[in-house]
Amino acid sequence: MKIGIISAALLALTVVSVPAAASGSGSRGGGGGFGGSGASASRISDADRLIRRGRSQVRRRITCKECEYRDRLNSQTAAEVAQAVRNGRFEIRDQDRTAVLAYLRDRYGV
Repeated sequence: MKIGIISAALLALTVVSVPAAASGSGSRGGGGGFGGSGASASRISDADRLIRRGRSQVRRRITCKECEYRDRLNSQTAAEVAQAVRNGRFEIRDQDRTAVLAYLRDRYGV
C-alpha cells in the first residue's frame, strides 16, 4: 500500500514538473509567463521602437474608425498615405511623422 501511494505521488510530481520545465525552452528563452524576463524588452533596437511607434500612430491617426483610410491602407495606397504624411495632411507631430514613415517603409516598402 505504501509503495502505491509513493508511486502515485512521484507520478503526480513528474507530470506537474515536466510542463514547467518545458516552458522555458525555445529559441527566445525566458519563462512561460507574461512576456518572459524583463531583460528582453531592453533588447529591442531603436529602429524597431521607431517602427512600433509608427504602427501605433498609423492606427490612431490614419486607420482609426473615423479616419479616411480605415479599411483602405494597403500596398496600393501606402505611397499615397506616405505622401500625405509628408505633406502634413494628418495631425501627427514631427517626431511621430518620422516613425509613421519608418513603419510605412518597413511594412509596405514606400
